[in-house]
This record gives sequence, C-alpha cells and structure tokens, in this order.
Amino acid sequence: MSTEKKIDVSIKDFFNENREELSLELVSGKEGMSNKISVVEPHHPGLAFAGFTDYVSEDAVFIMGEVENSYLKHISPARRSLNLNRMFEKRFPCMIMGNDIPVSKILKMLSNKYSIPMFSSKANTNMLFHRTNVYLSSRLAPSITFHGTLVDIYGIGVLISGKSGIGKSECALDLIDRGHRLVADDAIKIFRRGEHILMGTGIAPDSALQYHMEVRGVGILDISKIFGIRGVRLHKRIEIEINLIEWKMDTDVERVGLKEETTKILDVEIPLVKIPLIPGKNVSVIAEVVALNHLLKISGYDTAKVFNATLIKLMQEKAKKLARLDEDVE
Repeated sequence: MSTEKKIDVSIKDFFNENREELSLELVSGKEGMSNKISVVEPHHPGLAFAGFTDYVSEDAVFIMGEVENSYLKHISPARRSLNLNRMFEKRFPCMIMGNDIPVSKILKMLSNKYSIPMFSSKANTNMLFHRTNVYLSSRLAPSITFHGTLVDIYGIGVLISGKSGIGKSECALDLIDRGHRLVADDAIKIFRRGEHILMGTGIAPDSALQYHMEVRGVGILDISKIFGIRGVRLHKRIEIEINLIEWKMDTDVERVGLKEETTKILDVEIPLVKIPLIPGKNVSVIAEVVALNHLLKISGYDTAKVFNATLIKLMQEKAKKLARLDEDVE
C-alpha cells in the first residue's frame, strides 16, 4: 500500500469542478485562484464580521448569506471596514456570497487587495454548505493505493488480496462470470469517508483503462467490453477483505469461525478472512459464501455463534440425562 499525499484543493480546481452545480461566478480576487483549501467543513463568517477573528481558519471556505450581509449593512462604515480588514488579513482561501446577493464594493476591494477570490452564487446558503462539504469530503479524504482486486459480490464490497501471482484476478474473473461486478483490479484507490466508511475505485476512474485486467497466460482483458455494463461498477464501499494465502502444513487458519480476524485500512477496521489455496479449491464459490455469511451477520445471525450455543445446550441436556441415570438405584 502507498499513501496518497493529496491534502489540499486549489481554488481553481474547486471553481472549475463546482462552477455549474453551485452556480459560481468569480467576482473579484482572481489573483488568488492558486490558494489552497485543506479543511473539509465550510465556515460561517459571523463572529469574524463582528470583530472576533481569533478562530478564522486560514484553510477553509467561507460562505455568507442574507444574515451576514444584513449585519454588515447595520454597523457603521468605520467598524465595518475595521472588522472586514481584520478578517481578510487572515488570508483564508476564498469566500462565497449565496442567495444571489450582490457583492459590496468593500468586499470586492478587500478581495483584490488580499488576493482572496470572492464568488457569487444563485444557490441558497444551505445548499452551498451541503454541496461544498460533500465535494471537499471526497477530495480531501485520506487515501491509499492498494494492490489487489475489488469485486461487488451480492452487494458486498469484497477486497481480494494476496501476493502477486497467487490468483486474485483469476478469482475475480470467475466471480464476474458468475454475475458479480468488478470495481478495480491490480491497483485500487481506497479513500475514507467520515470515520468508518472505506470506498474503493480504480486509480483512474474516468479513464478508458478503468476495467482492464491482466490474466497470466491470456494477457490484458477489457472486462467492460467482454461482460458489458452488468459486469462492472465505478466504485463500491469495502466491507470485508479476503486474503489468499499459500497452503502449508503449519498454516494456522480458522476452522469454526468463532475467532473473527480484522484488518485496518486507513484506521478503519474491517473483517479479514484468510483462505489457504490448494489444487482444486473453488475460491470463487468460497468468496460468494464469505459475502453471504457477512450479510447474515449484518442481519444479526452469526452461524458459528449459533452453532456453538446450540452445541453447548445439547451437551448440557445430555449431561442432565446422564445425571438422572446415575440416581437410578434399580
């Protein structure tokens, strides 16, 4: 696994990628289009407009609307100029004026003076906050590149791992033939959403190379062309990892299922199932069963635990019967 060091987004990229959706128009401060955003949550400028600028983030997008604009109109010009200058001196990345409100002359002047892009938008502030947060959550999410194969099996994102040449792609190919869907093969970009969700996609999801797979002895295959749209999908939440390992006499593998192994990716813990490989083992069927068993656990039914509890109950009942026989004196 290798770490992706994508920790910020330029204002230029933010503007180009959200211009239509957020109805953005650059009003002033175009010299600051290279400014960087590195904080996910957009901020209100409320307290800063009142003169309290101690917590003005230098890395966050600021969004203002009718309330903030009305406040600026109701304070004296001298105080307005002083408070706004204090805020803009913090050199935050950019500011968006929502609700199609005209940008005042002083905001334009300070935007140009400090090279802080000022945008206007026809969208309301609630939508601006929501969509900006969603966009930045994706762009600023911690991510890694993972060597393996990601397949959607019965709606469960299964990450197939193992050393090079062990048969990950061949297993995935069989699964696709059985009706499941490929997300990415060989190099998978995994990123974290929130605190507990892992999402996986190809390293070039917008590229024509997204669904290509190398099968040793055959060559490069275009899965989307061979199996059609039903055999692929753009991205998928990763819920379980299957690790293919070589079988050895001293290989320690789980036999019952009571001991659940886990692995951590980007500090998110997911179940780990190790499958030792021997000639003749149908790995794709086992992968399907792993996904189905995971679905059962999600619904509240753990086969191994139920089996163990039932077995203990039967042993206890048998012990009681034997105890009654011991009390028989005839």
